[in-house]
Amino acid sequence: MEDKNRIPYNQEFDHRFIKPIRHLRNKTQADFEQFMGVDKSTIGKLERGELEFTPLYHSKLKDAIKRLRVSSIEIASVRKIIEMKTQRGYK
Repeated sequence: MEDKNRIPYNQEFDHRFIKPIRHLRNKTQADFEQFMGVDKSTIGKLERGELEFTPLYHSKLKDAIKRLRVSSIEIASVRKIIEMKTQRGYK
């Protein structure tokens, strides 16, 4: 029997998750670059959607999430916020 309230650990995410995850841990782009392993200007471009979110950046973000110990519940919360903003027409 599957628990409907259970949150899957391996959740998918994209460039829209970078900024909220950074803010969860109170990190600036300069701080976050050491966790993600890319330059802060690259982080800014990814956050704004100016740079394609390739599988390389996906894996780097996934590594940063692990290093920062962001839980699956926190990721689900970020997903819900992004969905609500999208429904309301925010960027």
